[in-house]
Formats: sequence, C-alpha cells, structure tokens
Amino acid sequence: MNAARFAGWTGEAPSRLVWLPGAAMTAADVAAQGWSAEAAAAGWPVDMVAIDLQAQRHDGADAIDALAAEWLRPAREAGRRVWLGGLSAGGWQAVLCARRHPELVDGLCLLAPYPGDRLAWNSIERAGGLDVWTGPAADEADPAFEVWAWWRRLPPRPVVWMGYGRQDRFADGMDRMAARLPPGRVLRIDGGHDWACWRTLWTAFLARQAWQAAEEGAR
Repeated sequence: MNAARFAGWTGEAPSRLVWLPGAAMTAADVAAQGWSAEAAAAGWPVDMVAIDLQAQRHDGADAIDALAAEWLRPAREAGRRVWLGGLSAGGWQAVLCARRHPELVDGLCLLAPYPGDRLAWNSIERAGGLDVWTGPAADEADPAFEVWAWWRRLPPRPVVWMGYGRQDRFADGMDRMAARLPPGRVLRIDGGHDWACWRTLWTAFLARQAWQAAEEGAR
C-alpha cells in the first residue's frame, strides 16, 4: 500500500485518521489538501495519512483486511483512537472496513460516500426496502450487500458523520444512507461531487467538533 502522510505527521498523536481516496484519485491528492493544519487549528490532536489500497478488485474490497492490519490495528494496540475518512468510493470502502473490523474503528468521516451500483440496491428494493430486507441470498456475494447490511442496522460504534452536496450525481443513494443517521450527524450543502464541496464539508466537520463524540466515547 502506498501511504501519503499529511504535513505534521508524527505517528504519536492520540488519534489517527486514515483517509481512503475516491476513484481516479491518489493518496497524494488527499494529503495535499492541508486538512491536518485545519484539524490542529480546530484543537484536534490527530495524525492523518491517506492510503492507496492497491487492490485487485475495482471496489477495493480485497484490500480491506490488509488496510486494517497495517494501519488500524497498530494504532489501536498503541492506545490511539482510530478514525477512517473516505471520499466517494473511499467512503464506501471505509464503511466496509468498519463492517468487517468494528473493534478497530472509533469514528467515520464520510464525504460524499459512494452508495454502490444499482444491482445490489435493486435486489433490496425487490425485497421491500432496507427495513424489511433480511440480508443477501446465498448467491449474492457482492460486498455491496455487506455495506447495505451495515447501514440497515447501524451499530453504536463507530460514530458516523456524513456530508455531501445536494447536487451530487449520487445524492439519491446518499439520501438513503443519511436517512439511517441522526440528523445532527448529516450535513447537506449546495455542491456537487468535487473538491470544492468536500473542502467545505471538512471545514464544517471541524467547526462542529464532530470528532468529539468518538473521542470522548473511547476514553
């Protein structure tokens, strides 16, 4: 896995935030945003790193266990709080990681998380919708079903914060995700599926001190 550490990284902060980039985006693209300086200014002691999963599958599902072993578990064993951040497809991967390794993740910061393709959701709709869907059939092995099963019954941890633009081309799917969260953990703003929107959402996440719910719960 390729890692791009944000400015100010020491590897010793009380919290670690691991960012997963979206499609056609690199870890370096995320680390170049300067978000660690904003976090420090907001009073959050956190080291940030962005990871290129280097997966074989297009959705990255085959690299999730390696991500957990290399970047999440060592931080947890060192007594640090662990956040996953995801942009677009990286948000989808962050949820899948939280589903598979809930003991390693305290919080999720999801910026415009990709809702997956329509195939899995169409199957859920045929079953009567997410609230009555009982889970994937034996022949439905797509990891997208794991992601929707997680959204169907959100665990108390990790704490989830989600933001996206009203004009995002995937907003209808994100609306379905957001409906599973308390209103105070969701922010919709005018904007599309782009950096301008995501930067505004990150600033809002910090301004609301949204990380504190996970930080305090882990003490």
